[in-house]
Amino acid sequence: MNRLLILLVLAIAGSMQAQPVRLRGYVLALHAWERFAPAGTLLFGGPRTLRLELLRTRLMPTVRLPGSLRLQLAYEVNLLYASTPNLLSAPADPMRPRQMIKLSARLYHDRHVRVTHYLDRLSLRRSFTWGRLELGRQRIAWGVGRLWNPVDFFNPLAPFEFARVEKNGADAFSLRYYLGLLSDLELVYNPEHHGRWHNVAFRWRTHAGTYDLAFVGAILRRRATVGLTAAGNLGMAGARAELLWEQGRAISLVLGLDHQFAPRWYGLVEYYRNGRGAARPEAYDWLALARGEAVQVGRDELALMLQYELHPLVRLQALHLRNLNDQSFYTGFQLTWLATQAVDLVLGGWLGEGDRLSEYGLLPDVLFLRGRVYF
Repeated sequence: MNRLLILLVLAIAGSMQAQPVRLRGYVLALHAWERFAPAGTLLFGGPRTLRLELLRTRLMPTVRLPGSLRLQLAYEVNLLYASTPNLLSAPADPMRPRQMIKLSARLYHDRHVRVTHYLDRLSLRRSFTWGRLELGRQRIAWGVGRLWNPVDFFNPLAPFEFARVEKNGADAFSLRYYLGLLSDLELVYNPEHHGRWHNVAFRWRTHAGTYDLAFVGAILRRRATVGLTAAGNLGMAGARAELLWEQGRAISLVLGLDHQFAPRWYGLVEYYRNGRGAARPEAYDWLALARGEAVQVGRDELALMLQYELHPLVRLQALHLRNLNDQSFYTGFQLTWLATQAVDLVLGGWLGEGDRLSEYGLLPDVLFLRGRVYF
């Protein structure tokens, strides 16, 4: 796999030489310190404290090809250091959900260091006056919730994720057909895990009054799914809602309000009824969380966010996540400095509290510093 991936990257790079290319990307450096509760140490199989260093280079060229085609590409190289020996000895980068083939490989590893590379986007896109076609590994982001998106069938991110800022790509063929100025129909075919599953999904979007509406449906791993989303204004506040029914599971629901109270103050409240989650700690599906197939394990989640602009280039944010069933909570903060148009720095952390088997009581306390340089 490693040799195949290197040959594929070299072939793509060679094909770019004769074509108009727009190259952009970033270099990200992350320093993080994590401390687990004793129960979390037993569950995740690691030490009580852990120091991580991550250096990520992400290249995102766009290549214009003959026939009005565009090649969309995102290639990453990640160097990860862990203070605990042998923590990185497990297989690197298992195949992610909604991907058909594995396009990641390990370049180097020892007891403390692992270097991996992979293709996170690799697709051909063709735009028409009536719509758009795209084939390959691509970003398909559905949903209107600020923190949770149950109708995002293609690799949503957890709200407490701090090391990853990009959603993983999905291997798919997608067609978007414009029905009007504010309306379209999108169809997606997604083969997964070497063709073990053949997922299909659609989203119809339209507009009514001040609200954007969407109706979604899918068959995912042979499980039927339908849902609705709405986003618009409720008085002076923004209102968002997602409703999802999955065959054999309880209904998922997101309700959210956000408001710009003053030029410098912004607030948000969001409730998530997780149809895949459980109300009792002994029923939590931690394996689904580890595999990336779930972003929460609890049934009823509440989020409160408050953001203050200290300066046009400096922003302070606090986010409180609470499991309403086991009463555990996770509180995060972020101080973001936009140093230049091409550089940002983030100082942040997470503190958890709860019983030893609760959702957030098992997650680690985190302190991190993250910097990113764009080009």
